[in-house]
Amino acid sequence: HGFINVGGDKISKTIGNVIAPDELTKKYGIDPVRYHFLREFPYSDDGDFTYGKFEERYNADLAKGLGNLVSRVLTLAEESDIKIIEAFSSEIKEAEKNVKKFICEFKFSEALSAIWRLIALGDKYVDEKKPWTLKSGSKEFESIIGSLLFLIFEISRLLIPFLPETSEKISKLIKNKKSAILFPQLK
Repeated sequence: HGFINVGGDKISKTIGNVIAPDELTKKYGIDPVRYHFLREFPYSDDGDFTYGKFEERYNADLAKGLGNLVSRVLTLAEESDIKIIEAFSSEIKEAEKNVKKFICEFKFSEALSAIWRLIALGDKYVDEKKPWTLKSGSKEFESIIGSLLFLIFEISRLLIPFLPETSEKISKLIKNKKSAILFPQLK
């Protein structure tokens, strides 16, 4: 296995750069910490931890990425009784194939990248379709939001091995069509 360095130095009580996992998970949550280490630390290689890098990855990927997509879609879904519509099938199958492949190869960062491409796809689709400009309850609105609900459900399913608590929260939010902030942005 690799070693964890802090700011380029080996962890040392003498230097005072020890990071307590309990404190890290208490402050940020288990899933964000798990995500950071899986994304930033290649299996069996050394990695370097800093709070700055952690918070940057958290804000970019979790708060503004996954959390924002889920919030945008569910906020719009709250407005009407929308059915989930199977969509984005080829992209989801491709991501699923890559996630399985990379997990078997212990390339967890690459597996997560495959999932984040689906998140980027969802963001792009929302930006292009602009569902907030459509009449709630219209066929086009329901088709767009129903498709996005399916996409975020599939994203949550693919996240189970990496972010199990977050995956479960997303599934419950979709079931209840309730929006929530999954990852508050860090300042």
